Amino acid sequence: MKANPCGAENARSYSAMLGSAVRAGDFRSHRPALFTSNEVSFGAEQLSIHYVETFFGRERAHALLLGAGLCDAKGKMPASISRVDFWNLCVDGIFKYNDEGHGCTPLPLPKGSWTMIFTAVNHMDSVDEGLKRFCDFVQVIPSGMTVSVGHGTDGVHVTYAMNDLSERGEIYVELIALVFHCVLVWGTGRAIEPVRMRLSSLLGDRKESLLTGLATSSWRQGTGVSMIYPKEILDLPLGVRRYKSFSFHESSVFMEMAEKPPHATDSGASSSLVNELRVLMRDEIPHQRVAAHKLGMSAATLQRRLTQEGTSFRELSREVRMRKLCTLLATDANLDDVAYDLGFSDRRSLWRACFDWLGMSPTAYRLQRRLCES
Repeated sequence: MKANPCGAENARSYSAMLGSAVRAGDFRSHRPALFTSNEVSFGAEQLSIHYVETFFGRERAHALLLGAGLCDAKGKMPASISRVDFWNLCVDGIFKYNDEGHGCTPLPLPKGSWTMIFTAVNHMDSVDEGLKRFCDFVQVIPSGMTVSVGHGTDGVHVTYAMNDLSERGEIYVELIALVFHCVLVWGTGRAIEPVRMRLSSLLGDRKESLLTGLATSSWRQGTGVSMIYPKEILDLPLGVRRYKSFSFHESSVFMEMAEKPPHATDSGASSSLVNELRVLMRDEIPHQRVAAHKLGMSAATLQRRLTQEGTSFRELSREVRMRKLCTLLATDANLDDVAYDLGFSDRRSLWRACFDWLGMSPTAYRLQRRLCES
């Protein structure tokens, strides 16, 4: 059988070139201090291969994992992958199969189906109006999903449910709930967080979920997903940031959340300085002096403490940007938008960073990634 040129060997060649592990946009530093804190970041949480195969189907899962360089040299699938890897596989799958339903919906959903809905929601005046319209708009596409909004004493309940119940459908519900959460965060420009979540009991034999860690508490009961938000979000204006590009905005917000440690069940859990900086870098990459000021210390003290944890401000900033860059380049976003989201002054600066980090231009990286998907 012909070897896949875009598989594990290619990923390993990137690793040697960059001095860090590169797996389809998932950059991991060799410095263990970055990933040995008391809490695992939201994006690094693991999903079993069973979860992945249940969602994509075994054949499609293997093709996507192989194309992303996540299989070993013999083509064997890993035992688990991170949430960042899973998110990137979903983006890859949409481009490869032109199906935003990922095989979970009654009919395939061509690329742009959900974008049409999210764009319309983002044009509403407020989150309250956007949620009402979202419930109506979902009926426009043959997703087999219904969305409803309820109001309780504990907050606003946004409930997602599939008409045909299956484990695969319940995972798809989790994915759409996560994507729409990212849409709300993007559209309001605010760090919205659910206060509680109800997850499906059909997946109750598994601890894993795309959503755990977004809220301080969650439980499994019934079917579908309910995201419970504070009532205050209803008055927030939408359209603060315009929704205009397929998967770019969701991926941008998701990568910001990916660095966040999950909500801890033990309130006494401590957070390292590295984790504090990751949280600070979710929205933008500040200058070192600005970051130090926000953390209540001098720039020299910040650098000394980071050195003690085995890293530096520049290295951490670079890692966060690289990770986000590859995820955004997996979308079809305009390169000017990618440059702006990463804090570069113009497209030329983005171009130079791509050559520095990836050894190729943004266009070449996209082309190679598409070849891997084909």
